[in-house]
Amino acid sequence: MQASSHHAERRPRPRILLVAYACHQSESMESRLGFRRALSASQRHDVTVMYAMGPEPAELAQQAAAAGGGEICFQRVEHSDWDRRFCDTTLLYYIGYRGWHRRVLKEAQAAHAARPFDLVHQVNFCGFREPGEAWRLDAPFVWGPVGGTEGYPPRFLNQTNLLGGAREVFRMAVNSWQLRCSRRVHGAGRRAAYVLTANTAAQQALQKHLGVDSQCDLETGVDLPDCPPRELRDPSEPLRVLWAGRLKTWKGLPLLIRAIAQLPPDRRPIVRVLGQGDREPSWRRLARRHGVADRMQWVGWPTYDAQLPHYRWADVFAFTSLRDTSGTGLLEALAAGAPIVGLDHSGAGDIMTPGCAIPVAVRSPKQAISDFAAALGGLQDDSERLLRLSRGARRRAEDFSWEARAAVMDAVYTECLAATRHRAAAPSSRPLLPTAETQATLSPVSSACLLTSSGARR
Repeated sequence: MQASSHHAERRPRPRILLVAYACHQSESMESRLGFRRALSASQRHDVTVMYAMGPEPAELAQQAAAAGGGEICFQRVEHSDWDRRFCDTTLLYYIGYRGWHRRVLKEAQAAHAARPFDLVHQVNFCGFREPGEAWRLDAPFVWGPVGGTEGYPPRFLNQTNLLGGAREVFRMAVNSWQLRCSRRVHGAGRRAAYVLTANTAAQQALQKHLGVDSQCDLETGVDLPDCPPRELRDPSEPLRVLWAGRLKTWKGLPLLIRAIAQLPPDRRPIVRVLGQGDREPSWRRLARRHGVADRMQWVGWPTYDAQLPHYRWADVFAFTSLRDTSGTGLLEALAAGAPIVGLDHSGAGDIMTPGCAIPVAVRSPKQAISDFAAALGGLQDDSERLLRLSRGARRRAEDFSWEARAAVMDAVYTECLAATRHRAAAPSSRPLLPTAETQATLSPVSSACLLTSSGARR
């Protein structure tokens, strides 16, 4: 007697290849992204991760299993000797990085021939300028979320030194050329079954230059700590402001230094700087020249776990980056209940809302410095508003939890796999547009960022 239909053989789990140059449970944002994408994908798929930077495969597998991961095969793809040398040289980095991707393609082609992948996802690095090579495989290709299209606001070039300004102008020229002319960027965009962009600026750039419709979804996420709610602060105590990031030209810390110098001495906040980089000596001198060195705390760049208490210490998080795809610090601050005072552009502009932040317009340095000073001075005096923003920050953080990120990507995978099964044999030359089911999983920032093929907001 035959088995009843409900005992029919279960469909095998789809095989997914993730290309994640960096993959680690607790290192950089990019490496945590690679690890988290693998972890979430493994809940419903058999996952292979090809990576370069991170622990040995056995250690990654142990970390994934301890975190509740499913079937994951971590495969380290080594650099060639020349590619490693290139990657160690700033000006030649992308030559070595591209060489590594060519080695990944060879490994992926061999694995695909032995046992085909059902879907390929280029996870990191997130910059648009290097889409990897895995899109050349005969399998649906998911690209992103990608970013890196943001330019440095020209009116703010006087906030940097001559060399830093020259680098930013050169970077903007290279970005413009690659968006318009790079065959590999255009090839990946045309070949992709699904493209995700990390912010509205990247989404609009890819639509304009590549003719690619994409879904906007933040490239990173955050764990929601179980911390007690904030209480009304004592306005007689100085406001505690946290700034986090690399001490590099484009991070814009001088805007904050000059802003607190505009406040009366008895109303200046304590600013804790969480970061390291080559601009630290110069910015320390700037703080001394403006008479605010005694208000600055330079704490370096500890391990990820050691960074988190600083977010809980802060009353406010200051975001001054003059170009950034998003900013993990923004999410860590929201999760800790620290509202944001930040420049209203790039990914930060997508994250901040009136309920959790005070946005600062990006029109001129003088205006931005004045607005930062006014916002921080106002929060020093208005503890009730600060408390409302703190509660709003915790609510906003929920939109960017890793669970929310996983739900979006699972919907993307499901849609791509279903389209592969049911679409006609000839592949489409254009990426899929999000279905209603996929849109239902999006966070508020994502659903606000969807573009029609003409580039208009929906």
